[in-house]
Amino acid sequence: MILQILFLIFPIYISGDFRQSFFETSNRSEGDKIILTAHGMGMDDANRVVIPVTNGHIPPLPCVTSNAGTHPHGSTFTKNNFHYTCKNGTAEVVACLADDGSVIQLGRTFVRSGMKHFCSIQGDTVSYKQESMCYENGMHYNVGDSFRNGSFKLTCRESGIYVEGCYMQNSFNDLLMSGESRIENGKRHECEIIGPGKVRYVVKMLGCNHEGQQYSTGQMWTHQHVRYQCKNDGTLLVLGCIDEGLFIELGRDLLMEGMVHRCYQVNTTVFYHKFACERSSLAECVSQSMHRRARRYAKRVVA
Repeated sequence: MILQILFLIFPIYISGDFRQSFFETSNRSEGDKIILTAHGMGMDDANRVVIPVTNGHIPPLPCVTSNAGTHPHGSTFTKNNFHYTCKNGTAEVVACLADDGSVIQLGRTFVRSGMKHFCSIQGDTVSYKQESMCYENGMHYNVGDSFRNGSFKLTCRESGIYVEGCYMQNSFNDLLMSGESRIENGKRHECEIIGPGKVRYVVKMLGCNHEGQQYSTGQMWTHQHVRYQCKNDGTLLVLGCIDEGLFIELGRDLLMEGMVHRCYQVNTTVFYHKFACERSSLAECVSQSMHRRARRYAKRVVA
């Protein structure tokens, strides 16, 4: 007896993870039959499925999958993050599944518990992925998005929400980076870092406190013959010395009508010194004054 065996191999594309191999055989003694195996497996595979063909009629084919079993035509099953339906031997992805079991329809996105889930279709391929998101004041933000919350500029990162900086008071665009400060219009604006991931925005009215008195920015006053001005940053600026309407700049000496006026600074202390002098030049008067002070100091040391 001569047996004629015909092998026809048809690869069937499976959307998602699954494919299978299709073998059709013709044998006069055994009759026609179809052998289905998982993709890449031979017709002698132990998990093969043999389907008889009667009078040329091919019944609906099951889906034979690797590591997911065999599923009859019309059934549905799940593998990893995909939900499949078996259509005449082809396992088609009908939806994606999140790790918590949530169903994401094809071509859709789904947001839940701070995660964005994608079920994307590209040609005949379905892919699933998930990305971290940030949740702030009832809104979800993608990684890389920046947004404003009150006085703060926030950015969504993989690790969570990060404070980029502080928006200045009554401003939409002027931004202080975290740790930065700026003085404007008599106010100090500070975007202060107070701890890991914690930032505080503070506005301080600037001014100066001197000898128990408070002075505003730019204000000038005189105390014990010394003329002061309050700077924008809250520090004192010594302008010079004043005596009966006469102004002497700091570091200058003046001889007028037999009187010497001196305004000078030693370390952080400013002195105003006024004395009579009959010398012909200012230099001689200053030298004489310094010599007298030196002698007085020497006498105090000896005593």
